[in-house]
Amino acid sequence: MTRQEDSAAVRRILTERGPLLGKEIAAALPGLSHLALWQACFSDDDIQISHFASYYLRYDVQRADQVRLSPSVLRDFLSFTLMSLAGQRGAVIDRQIELSNYHRGVSQSKIQIARTIMTDVMGTLTQAEKGTMCAFIAGDNAYFLGHEEPRRIEQTGQTVSGSDIDIIIVHDGLSDESVAMIERTILQAKTFYLRSPRFNQEVDFIVKSVDRMFDQFAYSNIHEKIASKIAYESMLIAGSVQLYSSIVEGLETSGVKQLIEEDFERARALRQTAMRTLLHADPDLLDENTESLFFFSRERLEFS
Repeated sequence: MTRQEDSAAVRRILTERGPLLGKEIAAALPGLSHLALWQACFSDDDIQISHFASYYLRYDVQRADQVRLSPSVLRDFLSFTLMSLAGQRGAVIDRQIELSNYHRGVSQSKIQIARTIMTDVMGTLTQAEKGTMCAFIAGDNAYFLGHEEPRRIEQTGQTVSGSDIDIIIVHDGLSDESVAMIERTILQAKTFYLRSPRFNQEVDFIVKSVDRMFDQFAYSNIHEKIASKIAYESMLIAGSVQLYSSIVEGLETSGVKQLIEEDFERARALRQTAMRTLLHADPDLLDENTESLFFFSRERLEFS
């Protein structure tokens, strides 16, 4: 079909059932590729577009460490964008509230898992040790964008339930034995939540010293940039408020906070350019470089 015919098909679906998410339209029109469907929606002036995601900085390390906005164009379209027609504005607002509350609920459930894990961790520490560490989360859940879309882990091939749960623990002077105990405790929890059919969650974690954290504020290579960005977007879930506050203050005084925000603006400009490029791409002849504008390298398994 031509793009005009694709748009007409989308309008018919929206007339019957709108407003709809991109993934709901895709389910109703399975013959269209995701890009062809995205083009049909974004090139038709009669189709109204409503985004409700919060956007944050991301590095696509498999694409020359390129700065990107998360969610990707495709994830944003499928899960965080409502398409509608004139006269459906009231229904759009109602659905945005419903969907925003859904993603908040998913995020809070995942955050609660992280807090439960940290409760077990804190139980292995003395009262003095508890005052020398803090734990925070980052990523989708910190922005209340958690989702439950099935996601395959590339290394194992196992399918998990949506967004992973990232726990970062920073300590100031814990012994090697205490650090090892923390790591064992979280690793046991990681195995449980991954294997349990009730949860089916991927938990990732790292334990580092506060000196290492501040060294990473040099923001001079991709690893330091990712670590700094995670601290920038983080949400405290356990431990010392004072230590966590010193990390947040360090982001400001080191100048890294400003650098991250500058990278975010650069990523926002790149997103706009990418969307213009995608509008003119041939969905049947999509090369790897153009495809990378549509979704992140690590999302290939999810959308293939």
